[in-house]
Amino acid sequence: MLRILGNSKKLCNQVTRRDLLQAGGLGLGGLGLADLLAVDRLQAAGTTTAAGFGKAKSVIVLFLYGAWSQLDTFDMKPNAPSEIRGEFNSIATSVPGLRICEHLPKTAKMMDRLTLVRSLTHSYPTHCVAYALSGIPKNPLRDPRDYWPFYGSTLEYLWSRDAEGVRQPRGIPRQMCLPWLLNSHSTNRSHRGLTSAWLGPECEPIFGEFKGRATREKGHPSANGSKAALSHFDPFDGVSRDSTFQLTAETITKPAARVTLAHETNKTQVGLPNDVTVDRMNRRRTLLQQFDESRRGLQKHNRCRTLSKFQQLAFDMITSADCARALDVNREPRNVRDQYGYTLFGQAALAARRLVESGVRVVTVYWDEFGPANTAWDTHVNNFPRLKDGLCPTLDQVYSTLLADLDRRGMLDETAVLLLSEHGRTPKIGNKPGGAREHWSYAYNGVFAGAGFAKGQVIGTTDRQGGYPDRQPTSPKDILATLYYSMGIDPHTARTKDRLGRPHPLLPHGRVVREMLG
Repeated sequence: MLRILGNSKKLCNQVTRRDLLQAGGLGLGGLGLADLLAVDRLQAAGTTTAAGFGKAKSVIVLFLYGAWSQLDTFDMKPNAPSEIRGEFNSIATSVPGLRICEHLPKTAKMMDRLTLVRSLTHSYPTHCVAYALSGIPKNPLRDPRDYWPFYGSTLEYLWSRDAEGVRQPRGIPRQMCLPWLLNSHSTNRSHRGLTSAWLGPECEPIFGEFKGRATREKGHPSANGSKAALSHFDPFDGVSRDSTFQLTAETITKPAARVTLAHETNKTQVGLPNDVTVDRMNRRRTLLQQFDESRRGLQKHNRCRTLSKFQQLAFDMITSADCARALDVNREPRNVRDQYGYTLFGQAALAARRLVESGVRVVTVYWDEFGPANTAWDTHVNNFPRLKDGLCPTLDQVYSTLLADLDRRGMLDETAVLLLSEHGRTPKIGNKPGGAREHWSYAYNGVFAGAGFAKGQVIGTTDRQGGYPDRQPTSPKDILATLYYSMGIDPHTARTKDRLGRPHPLLPHGRVVREMLG
């Protein structure tokens, strides 16, 4: 047992991660960062020269929580009855014969560089982020113990054990999520799915935190059509020009305990206290040698073997500050920020590009709910005004700008970009002000670009009402299998191991969709 700064802390079975860092003088904890479990390195899954295999070195997932209506965006049905086809017209795209929504004109011009999957389908018409982004074979509605590892945590685990893989830059995590912990700024807190599950807390993703001010006072109209706003000062509607992102001690150490509904966020930035210099911190670091001595007799315990790597990465993140600089979009030239647009989704996509540029390999950007439920893309009310006046124009600007920016910098050839959601919306329009489309998971869309993916492809078709696939049904597990494959991982042979050393498949179901690859 050690006694440092007056506190006795036991290693392994009683020490907390925050206690550990406090004892080491770092004042940080909970940075689920690391190469922490000493298990066998993932065996090579056999060489392959198939199209798309291993082309992606990093991935950005843009996730539209809610989710988007396939009939009002990428799978319009102009010949369907009015109660199905909706209010919007279609426009031609750069792919002959392919038409999409008139409110996505910039995206329409680059469809010849994308792969569109129109036949995504599953049987869980609810907010199932865990089902969309992990290998879990069915949607867990209640018990979080049933979750499977989030795709970023799975990649974290595999890469941390690949001795031949790309060396991670000092102080840069492998995975991050923006703009905050999912659902943490919404009254609807029941749909989280970002967990490392049996891989342990050391594979949990790192969350950035929005620091800024929303600028649009009134958000979406209320369900009864009155002028009252459903969401006030929603940053996805607009943010101030000085808005940015940062790492915070609060979001890293106790993210699940925080819910903020204010229109302005002002958290304590991760870093050194004012009275602690880097030199003083380096001297404090020598205290960690005491842990090393105490740990030598405990190396058979998995948790003890993880401590040194965790301490090192936490120390590196503070002293190098490269990750914090990448998150700070205020460092970007004004004209580039203008192109992305001053919305939370736009600036988060810009931060994602900066993070990948700095060495982060997995970035997930959520267009999340803010305030009450039925915000973001959950268009149970005012479907058409919300899509026309905010959701589609913002998505069109941000998505097209991100792809063009990555391409201009020579990054798109090694970065996969996935535009996803957890389900679609009902073909039949509900009788509410502005039209309403409810949850519908039996047919919806996904759009894919960049490293590993084909160009100008349309995968699958749906029936006349856009309700069910009539050709090439594709599951979320197929998408994950294809993503893993594009990143050089065979999803059918790769395994993770839990803390007891038991092997688990990445995906019990799912196939690589070869037509998506190029």
